[in-house]
Amino acid sequence: MGIPVKLGMKQNVVHRVASICFLAVCTLAPLRAQKAPILAQAPTIRVQSSLVLVDVITQDRKSGLPIRDFKKENFRLFDNRREVPITTFDAGARHDTRAITLWLVVICNEGGLPKLGASAEFLGQESLFRPALNHLETHDSVGVAHWCDNGDTQLDLLPTEDRDKAIRQLAETLKPIPFEGGTSASDEAGEQAFRKLIRLIIRHAYERNPKPLPVIVFLHGDHTGQPHGELNTLVDDFLETSGIVFGIRDYRSPNLHFIIGEQAKIMHYMAEHTGGEYFSVPPSEYEKALDTILMQLHFRYELGFIPPAIDGKRHELRVELTKAAKAEHKGLRLRYRPEYIPVQEEPEWAH
Repeated sequence: MGIPVKLGMKQNVVHRVASICFLAVCTLAPLRAQKAPILAQAPTIRVQSSLVLVDVITQDRKSGLPIRDFKKENFRLFDNRREVPITTFDAGARHDTRAITLWLVVICNEGGLPKLGASAEFLGQESLFRPALNHLETHDSVGVAHWCDNGDTQLDLLPTEDRDKAIRQLAETLKPIPFEGGTSASDEAGEQAFRKLIRLIIRHAYERNPKPLPVIVFLHGDHTGQPHGELNTLVDDFLETSGIVFGIRDYRSPNLHFIIGEQAKIMHYMAEHTGGEYFSVPPSEYEKALDTILMQLHFRYELGFIPPAIDGKRHELRVELTKAAKAEHKGLRLRYRPEYIPVQEEPEWAH
């Protein structure tokens, strides 16, 4: 299986508010000059809300395309196996859903990481993603961010409607840097930097009004691993807040299926737990993969409900179609986050 790449993990293996669909984020010194870098210490994210939004992506069994004409009465929603009333309903096809902030996220192109398996495989391929960005809605924005195993965490480009600027910044962020990890200290620094980045992205969305849905697209081979306890703590932050994780990898990147005592392919794991998806494609299909992600997001549905209990615990979520809707759309696939955590506390920075 090869040696798993550190993601900032141990090298030896390696939001209306509270939309309960992820996420997919320091005062740290950047490795190179950046324009208007955003650095901050990562807070503990616990978002207060009485309305939970569940983002639901639909896919036709044969075509893989989303179903665009569902209505509120076509869905049923369950919290811990008990049906709850759907309080609000928005449909992307009617342009009702929240705007998204799309984050293109990579790990530094640092020494010690293979060309395939991390983010270096996207160097020189940045322009392939540009056509897909034309399919963002006018109120959507795109940003670029990175983390490094030297502890650096940075929002290189705050969300902008300038699609070309985003691609230029992505190319800049992917340039090789004069750093090579491989030590226990660098592994630990990278692990912390990764968690800070996720929370920094969440914080950015929380502070905006109206609040967008943060969507992380990892450009990374995901040859990674992390202890279950640490990963579940990070997933809890997602379940308490809002966001969806997607990913794109070069199909030639090595696969890591199993690590004793650890969760392999952690970005795939995060995507699964936030209702996202990971794509393994050749460079010629990078545009198609990103375009598919944006189409899924555009035609998603948002189901809002009042949680029956604010207890700070994980709640199982289940969304299904009514019998009549199932009969009309046999084999339809629904994707959504399978859990959420209802909490009352606000993060310190919200006061």
